[in-house]
Order: sequence, then structure tokens, then C-alpha cells
Amino acid sequence: MEPDEHVEEAQVSHGETGTVSLALGVAAVAMYGSPFLTFLPPFIRYFPVYLTVPLGICAIVFGACVLYGMRGDEGADRRRARAGIVLGTVTLALPLILLVGLELALQR
Repeated sequence: MEPDEHVEEAQVSHGETGTVSLALGVAAVAMYGSPFLTFLPPFIRYFPVYLTVPLGICAIVFGACVLYGMRGDEGADRRRARAGIVLGTVTLALPLILLVGLELALQR
């Protein structure tokens, strides 16, 4: 056997791994905590909350694109992309749950 034959087997797929999706999802969820930073001025404290929904959407889209690109690759690690999709979904679901809860509370 020649050394060149083993080089192809030893290569690890360095393609997309879903890290961007995971980072966007974590950032979106973490931005919900910014109003609790009372030492900051109100504008700086509440501005990140407006970015949570776009970041959540981006996390879902990037994670779905990575999972779509990993189709058929049995050795691919899909955990980061899936975690980014879950965190993006949580980010989008939280405001909806709050709005429904407020609507139900106001109807009483």
C-alpha cells in the first residue's frame, strides 16, 4: 500500500458544521436577559430585545441550510445545527407565548 491511499480515508469533513446557527441561537436567547442589566441606560438595555426575532430567524434558516447540506453524509455531526434551530425556535416562540398570555389576561 502506498501512503497516498490512506490520505483520502483520514481526511475529516471540514465543511459546514452548524456553528453559525448555534452562535446566532445562543446570542438571541441571551439578548432576552439584557433588560435585567440595570446599570445600563434604558436605550442600551432594551435595544438588543429588538434584535432577538431577526437573530432567531437567521439561526433557523442557517441551521436548516446546514442540515440540508449534510443530507446523505452519514458521518456528519448535526448536533450544532439542530441546537441552533431549537434555540431559534425558542427565541421566536417566547414572544408569541407572552402575547397570547397577555391577550388572555386582558380578556378577563
